[in-house]
Amino acid sequence: MDLEKIIDILDNDYEENFTYNQWSYQRFANFYHQYEQSDEEFNHKIEKIKNLILDLGITDLHDIAEQSGCAYDECILKISYLKNKRIIGDYYIDSAAGIVALCSEEDQKLLKKYQKSIYRFHRSIEEMAEALSMTPEQVFSELEYLDNKKLLNGIILDKVDKRIIYYTVEKHLKEKYLVTVSCENCGALNDVKVGSKVRCEYCDTIIQDKTIENAVIKIREKYNKKNSE
Repeated sequence: MDLEKIIDILDNDYEENFTYNQWSYQRFANFYHQYEQSDEEFNHKIEKIKNLILDLGITDLHDIAEQSGCAYDECILKISYLKNKRIIGDYYIDSAAGIVALCSEEDQKLLKKYQKSIYRFHRSIEEMAEALSMTPEQVFSELEYLDNKKLLNGIILDKVDKRIIYYTVEKHLKEKYLVTVSCENCGALNDVKVGSKVRCEYCDTIIQDKTIENAVIKIREKYNKKNSE
């Protein structure tokens, strides 16, 4: 899939960035190799976290986690998800110090420097370096600083290969070849090739995609209905 096609897809999805639901949250968690079960309290927890941060100005992560009914790591993940959805602004998350707060003007300026390259064009580090007249090493160093403060949303900064993995791009590439199936045993979301079987990554139950099977059933039902008329 070329860059222009990806940009078109992202433009079509723009309005969805400001809405949230449990399914997209689980996909977001999977991208960061974390497993989140279905939770009837999901909407309540998300709204509570928003209220505590945006309306009440609470910065203590432990307080936010306790008042929203979340585990500590779950709370951090949900805040990251809200940041990725652009529902809350440029907050940095310091999990070691246990705080979440608006970033400094200096950090906001640095973040703004890369926002278009990351969120609009999904550029590689080399492409950013060329666009900004910098070396790839300089770009990576600044991105690493922002990433350590959890100011970069929806990406994984690969510090071994020094590259960026984009959540949105990966999601759409997966959607081209894979379907997401919920495990009947534990409820975890798994990516499965159309018509194939895999074992659940979390409980080892066999999962099967029935897209083709269901399509065949619908075609037969349509054919039988037509013949019976």
